[in-house]
Amino acid sequence: MSYLDGTVFIDGRFVAARRARVSVFDRGLLYGDGLFETMRAYGGRVFGLQEHLSRLRGSAAALGFQVPERDWSATLQELLRRNGLAKRDAWVRLNLTRGSAAPDVLPPADAKPTVFVLVKPVPSGFSRAQREGVRVTLLDYSRHSFMPEHKSLNYLPTILGKVAAARKGAYEGLFVRDGRYLMEGTTSSVFAVRGRRLQTPPVAGILPGVTRRIISELTAGEGLQIVERDLTVAALRSADEVFLTSSVAEIVPVTRLDDRPIGGGRPGKITVAMQRRYRRYARRAVARQER
Repeated sequence: MSYLDGTVFIDGRFVAARRARVSVFDRGLLYGDGLFETMRAYGGRVFGLQEHLSRLRGSAAALGFQVPERDWSATLQELLRRNGLAKRDAWVRLNLTRGSAAPDVLPPADAKPTVFVLVKPVPSGFSRAQREGVRVTLLDYSRHSFMPEHKSLNYLPTILGKVAAARKGAYEGLFVRDGRYLMEGTTSSVFAVRGRRLQTPPVAGILPGVTRRIISELTAGEGLQIVERDLTVAALRSADEVFLTSSVAEIVPVTRLDDRPIGGGRPGKITVAMQRRYRRYARRAVARQER
């Protein structure tokens, strides 16, 4: 099935993907002047929707425009239904730009935001990655940029990071600051397990991941302690376990850092326990939406 098959939502309408169009004067295209949120849906219902919308609204306010108001829960459910994903796990990407305007760097005050949503099934490779673990590699640069806490359409550092990781046969690339400190993955947050403690880099200077926050809440149920502090490359290499988190991939064990095994070279017990706890939490949350 081609990515052009199916339906997208754009500016208030459901449109066949092959006929969907955005203006060549859209500021998201011309300047990366926009934002997005990526979410996961379980059985046709989006998990963590309100938290993702809250982050998107906060980021839009920081850029000086607004997220169009509508019943986003109903809209996304309908879009998933139209794409045959009402009973499947799906990837949902909500995109927002400042809108179309004359091609000047200074944005006009009256631009009307463009909003469009894409959905697709969750890639099958995620299940294998969750079961078997993945290899990651270090990227010799940091994604430090203006407003790194916002998920902007300027994704070149991530694209280049993904390309570099793929060339090394790695699932994910990890950004490194000052040649020493781990920041985050190209599309994930990073946790290192040592004993009963989970260490993760401070949120300052990185994207405040929604899944990252949920993991921090769920650790108490497993008798674990979250520690937010600088995570060195050396600490990552010597960790008992390492895992990545993201809204779509959930929790993915890291079993190798370049050519060196992490822990025993297989998913660790704490990582597996957190996977189970997170899945229960997510599915219970979407089940409550049906009541």
